[in-house]
Amino acid sequence: MKPNTPFYTVSGLNRYLKTLLDDIPGLHFITLKGEVSNFKKYASGHCYFTLKDETSRISAVMFSREAEKLDFPVKDGDEVLAVGSVSIYPANGIYQLYVSEMSLFGVGKQLIELEKLKKKLAAEGLFDESRKRPLPSFPHAIGIISGKGSAAARDMFVNIHRRFPIVDIYFFPSLVQGEGAPEDLRKALETAQTYPLDTIILGRGGGANEDLSAFNDEALVRAVAASGIPVISAVGHEVDVTLCDFAADKRASTPTGAAEAAVPDMRDVQSKLMNAEERLQNQMSETLKNLRKTIENYKNRPIFTDPASMYREKQAEVRHQKELLIRSMNARYEEKKAAEVRLQTQLSALNPHSILNRGYSFTIDSEGKLLTSIAEVAVSQKMKTVLKDGTIVSTVEGKEVKNHGKE
Repeated sequence: MKPNTPFYTVSGLNRYLKTLLDDIPGLHFITLKGEVSNFKKYASGHCYFTLKDETSRISAVMFSREAEKLDFPVKDGDEVLAVGSVSIYPANGIYQLYVSEMSLFGVGKQLIELEKLKKKLAAEGLFDESRKRPLPSFPHAIGIISGKGSAAARDMFVNIHRRFPIVDIYFFPSLVQGEGAPEDLRKALETAQTYPLDTIILGRGGGANEDLSAFNDEALVRAVAASGIPVISAVGHEVDVTLCDFAADKRASTPTGAAEAAVPDMRDVQSKLMNAEERLQNQMSETLKNLRKTIENYKNRPIFTDPASMYREKQAEVRHQKELLIRSMNARYEEKKAAEVRLQTQLSALNPHSILNRGYSFTIDSEGKLLTSIAEVAVSQKMKTVLKDGTIVSTVEGKEVKNHGKE
């Protein structure tokens, strides 16, 4: 062996093999059928066991976070379906299955069907990253599809208003679980397409796998992929993943995350505009300072006075250079001034009072709290409606609730 022959360390080889396995898509989210043996659950909550069939076996591990979701007591001899990813544990070089879900074989048929549907839709390109559209930076209207009166819907309303109060919100209530939920969700999504929306959020809170099954419905997944408006899927919590998440333009792990993805924070926008305006003003000041200094240098420049013709030539050159510099200075000044005007216009457009000047209004209660939902208003309650040129004081005589429309 040559002295400079390249070599691996044992740790380096194991890490390299782990990287190779982790980069193979076909070894992620696979479903494995086998018999459990040597099952051990430690005080940490982690479970270690072997899956085997008539001729082979593989080591498996299920960490405490996933093991807590098991709905049956695992024992040696159980025939199970285990969903997970294959990788190598670098410390000993043994490849094993990292299990995220596990069910008895009879119950796991649904997981097999779900996996088949996922592969089918993926093969058709419905989950491709290349077809996902960017969300608008400054949306004018957001559509929310969620359960009527649900905590998820309320959470999205509150966070969107808090972050970007000038955006319009349209609510499309729908069943989110149960036998009729897939069709109801599709109809709500179809109705939302007829409104002037920039983004649609399809969301609900977390739940068991069967509670989220509506969002694995093939027709609904296809409707999400075919939507003419960008869709954010916010179904469940961080660990919950549905087929709608893969088909949507963006997946949010929670309803709160969906609100943050859908709209910018008004405070951040205003801060960035103010910083940009300040930088522009500083640049303009520095440019004008340098131009004035250049002009002064030309003014103080010595003039040859011996021959009369040279004197006139130099004087003409100085005048010409001064004119060029003044024109350049004026052009740069006008350019910077125009940029400042554009920034001021953007700031003005983001000002809620500009909305009033375009014919809109907002309503507050007697304590000055902004009213954003009909549920916050009671009959006989006094309200104030703020217009661009004054305030109207009124008393509620009745309420009319609409299933679809602006809230």
